[in-house]
Amino acid sequence: MNDTDDFEFRVESRLTSHGVYVDEVTETADGYELSYESIAADSESVVPHREVGRVINVFRDLHAEDWSGADIDALVTDFEGNKKGRWYVEAEWIDELHNGELTELEFSERVVDTITTP
Repeated sequence: MNDTDDFEFRVESRLTSHGVYVDEVTETADGYELSYESIAADSESVVPHREVGRVINVFRDLHAEDWSGADIDALVTDFEGNKKGRWYVEAEWIDELHNGELTELEFSERVVDTITTP
């Protein structure tokens, strides 16, 4: 198992208990691309904000405290593969959050504003 596979496994392991089933985590030059199936998005027909926060916090938790962030681009589907939405985080926002330039609320608002639905 290489580092990328190990990271994907750790992300998947932490999210499964929250009804988030990771299909794929791909490391890109700028960050990560993530696709996952969501129980909540399936039942609510929206991308739940709280769930997005959980996903981001797992990425933050799996990196060192001095992590300056990475772009995260996520695709959310239901269990039948129907697209429910997309959201993203810019590396700069994570860095600003860690440096105290953004509050948790401001950070969350930025991310929620990126959510799009098909």
